[in-house]
Amino acid sequence: MTIKQPFAPHYGSNQALAAGSPATAASISHQAKQMRVVNTGANIGFFRTYDTSAGTAPQASAADYPVPSGTGAIVSKIGHNAISVFSPAGTTLQVMTGEGF
Repeated sequence: MTIKQPFAPHYGSNQALAAGSPATAASISHQAKQMRVVNTGANIGFFRTYDTSAGTAPQASAADYPVPSGTGAIVSKIGHNAISVFSPAGTTLQVMTGEGF
């Protein structure tokens, strides 16, 4: 993969995650190098990815990656197989794994 490769989603991998307080977690593909996170809710959401084999699972907080309402981001997550999502006021984050930017 090169930096110029457009995001190619892994179809069938999308998850609608209810982000609230406290944080919740979900499994994601460890093989995918990137993922797209879109906030379809009305409030800001935050997330962090991690490897479940590394010990205690970290919980997302307001100190992690922010996704304002109505926006999205593509981030790298090499080797991570879980995501934690958080929103102080509640929102929905759509998470889909894939490759590219």
